[in-house]
Amino acid sequence: MSEPRVFTVPASQPFLTALARAILSGDLPKSGGTPPGPLDLADITLYMPTRRAARALGDAFLAANNGGTMLLPTIRPISEGHEDLTLLTEAAELGANSTASIGIAPAISETERRLTLTELVLAWSHAKDPDNTYTPAQAANLAADLASLMDMVETEGVSLDGLNTLAGDAFAEHWQETIQFLEIITMAWPAHLKEKGLTSAAARRNELIRSEAARLKSHPPSGPVIVAGVTGSVPATTELMRTVASMDRGAIVLPAVDLELDDRSWNAIAPEDGDKPQHYEHPQYGFCKLLRQLDVKRADIQIVANEAPDATQDTRLKFVS
Repeated sequence: MSEPRVFTVPASQPFLTALARAILSGDLPKSGGTPPGPLDLADITLYMPTRRAARALGDAFLAANNGGTMLLPTIRPISEGHEDLTLLTEAAELGANSTASIGIAPAISETERRLTLTELVLAWSHAKDPDNTYTPAQAANLAADLASLMDMVETEGVSLDGLNTLAGDAFAEHWQETIQFLEIITMAWPAHLKEKGLTSAAARRNELIRSEAARLKSHPPSGPVIVAGVTGSVPATTELMRTVASMDRGAIVLPAVDLELDDRSWNAIAPEDGDKPQHYEHPQYGFCKLLRQLDVKRADIQIVANEAPDATQDTRLKFVS
C-alpha cells in the first residue's frame, strides 16, 4: 500500500478550476503524472460533496479544455451537504450494488416524514392534555424541529439512549416531560419506519456511503479514484476517504487547509487531550479532526501542482491565518 496522497488547493485559488487543471495535466492522483488521453478521463472516478459541486466540476473541466468536446470522469456526489441525502441514485441502483441487493431499505419521503411526525406530535399533545391540544401549525413546527434533531443525530451516527441521565436533579421534572415528548422519535418513529419497511434519508445516506467504501475495497476500479472537496463533516464519509487514501491510485483533495498556521496553534484547535477545550468555532477544526481520523499529518499535505500562491497571495494567506 502506498502512502496516502492528500492534497489541498490554497484559499487563494478557485478550487474546482484547480482540480480540473491538475487532473488534465496529470498532476492528480499524483504530482508529475502522465496527462490523461482523450479516453483515459472516463476511467477516473471523482467523489464530490454535493450534486451542485458535481455539476460545477463538469463545467470546470469544459472551461479548462477551452470548451472543446471531451469525455468527463465519472463524478459522483456523496451528499455531505443538506441539498440531497442520498448517494447518486443511479450509482446506488446499478447491478450487484443495488440497494435491494445490499439490504438497504428505501428512504421515507420528506413529505411523508413531516406529515407523520406532525400526526405523532398531535397525538402526544392530545394524550397529555385533551383540553389543551396543540394546533396543527404548532404541531408542524415541532415536527420540523424533531426532523432536524433526527438528521443531526443520524448524521453523527450516535444514539439517543441514555437521555434520562442528561439532566441533574434540579431539572429532573421538566426533563422527564421532555423525555416523554422525545419518545416520538425514540419509540413511535422507529416503529412507523419498521411497519412501512422504510428508513430515514440520513441513515440510508450513511449506509450507502459505507457500502461504497466496502465496494472500493473489495472491487477497486482500474482507474484513479479521487475524493475532492469533501471535508468529513458527515462521519460516514471519513470511511470512504480512508479507503480511497489507502488505494495505490487514490487521492484526496481538500479545500483550503491552512498550511501557514504554526504547529502549536494548529494542535490547540482540536487537542487530543480530552481535558483541553475543543475549538469547534475555528474554521480549521474540521480539518484537524479529519486528518487525525485519516492518520495523516498536516506536514504531509501537498499543494496541488502549479497552484501554489504567488508572493502577494502568500502574504494575504499568512495574514488571514
